[in-house]
Amino acid sequence: MNPSSTPSKPGKTLLWSEFIERLFQTAAPYLAVRGDWDHTTVSHGYALALLRHEGGDGRIVEPAVILHDVGWSVFEPDDIFAAYGVLATGEEAERLNRIHETEGAAIAETILRSFDYEPDRIEAIRVIVSRHDSGRTAPTLEEALVKDADKLWRFSRIGFWKEAERQRLNPRTLLDFLAKRLPGWFFSSTARSLAEKEMNERREEMQQMPRVGDLFQTP
Repeated sequence: MNPSSTPSKPGKTLLWSEFIERLFQTAAPYLAVRGDWDHTTVSHGYALALLRHEGGDGRIVEPAVILHDVGWSVFEPDDIFAAYGVLATGEEAERLNRIHETEGAAIAETILRSFDYEPDRIEAIRVIVSRHDSGRTAPTLEEALVKDADKLWRFSRIGFWKEAERQRLNPRTLLDFLAKRLPGWFFSSTARSLAEKEMNERREEMQQMPRVGDLFQTP
């Protein structure tokens, strides 16, 4: 198979860029439930950067990043926010988080089969989605890159400020949370470097807006 193309169900071959565009379009309704479009597109951008520097199979990493959070679509809004965020801890949060992973893995598999995607890669993607939050290790490079790209969202400019607002966090609380986790949170050196760069930029932004924390509740 041409590495720049992938099969599609209607019987024609899509260019890889066309496949990724259609995959985003297919995932969009699932991502809309929690408002994850920005998160997914930013994480996808980080995934591309990580693939360039770390290697890995993009045919696994890109679809996995695009589909990793589709499982939140099975929840009501109250359950989503009980399971998600810096302050979401405890058995109930873990239970709901696992549901979003297992349901997301099933949805991802269904979507990829609708494109007649390669079975071996579907299985690899399904496994990654099924443990992208709860799995503490990364048995494959591809899983490591997906997890790193997912976490980098919170360090990005749009992700940091959006999460602070959405979770009603003082930005300094979120920055402290990220700073404590950064040293051991990432699997790849590229992701750690990107996170450090982004964190320094967030610090500079906060210095320029010294009263920004007053806009949010302090836990």
